Amino acid sequence: MKNYQQSLSIKASPAAVYAALTTIDGLRAWWTQDCEGGTAIGDTLEFRFSVCYKDMRIEKLEPGSEVRWLCTRAHIVAESVSRADEWVGTHIVFRISDAGLGRTLLDLEHIGLLPSLQCYTLCQNGWQHFLTSLQQFLETGTGTPFALAGQQQTPSTERRAAA
Repeated sequence: MKNYQQSLSIKASPAAVYAALTTIDGLRAWWTQDCEGGTAIGDTLEFRFSVCYKDMRIEKLEPGSEVRWLCTRAHIVAESVSRADEWVGTHIVFRISDAGLGRTLLDLEHIGLLPSLQCYTLCQNGWQHFLTSLQQFLETGTGTPFALAGQQQTPSTERRAAA
């Protein structure tokens, strides 16, 4: 069975893509505004989506090249999912390469996110949405992350997050 994979060509530098994947402000700008944790190898990033959550241990950081996380804790709430922790033990790998002409190729591989998992379709749709959000954030300064209840991101907040 094949792991989930998605590739994007982003009009941004490899350094900007790397920053969006490795800083709390960057992650809040495209994935979820409810994100906290450390940003060094061995640290844990905590991502919250209302009642759902995913904790990722940072396993690899190669500036402008690769970011790798291991999911150590997860809770997915959906009618179609009876096992809320299906992500635990999966690896998320972001591979970054300079595509020339001011573009970066980002290859995501979610190792262990297989079509046989109950959460696969839900997570496939989620990755498609949030990777599009990442691309929009990097290209326009405005992503579409999961928002905290009662809050919306403003363009000025997004510009600060990109810095």
